[in-house]
Amino acid sequence: MGTINSSDIIYATLSQHGRQLASLKLSGLTSFSDILRQVRRAVTGSLGLVTLRLRNSSQGWSHDRSVLLSQAPEAPVQLSLF
Repeated sequence: MGTINSSDIIYATLSQHGRQLASLKLSGLTSFSDILRQVRRAVTGSLGLVTLRLRNSSQGWSHDRSVLLSQAPEAPVQLSLF
C-alpha cells in the first residue's frame, strides 16, 4: 500500500461473504487507521472477517486487506468486596 496524503481521494469497499457492506468515498485522511475508523463507523453492528478494498484515485494504487471486525471493548468495571 502506498502513502496517504490528506488531499487524496480514497474509495473504500467493504465486503463479507461476497456481499458488499459499504462503499465509501473518503478524503482528508492521512493514515490507514483513519480509514479503518471511518469504515467501522459506516458498518456498525457488522462482525467477523471482512475484505477491505482501497483504491487511491489520486496516486493510482489499490490494496486489498482482510480485517477482523469485533465489538468495541466495554469500559472496565471496578468491583469492590466491601
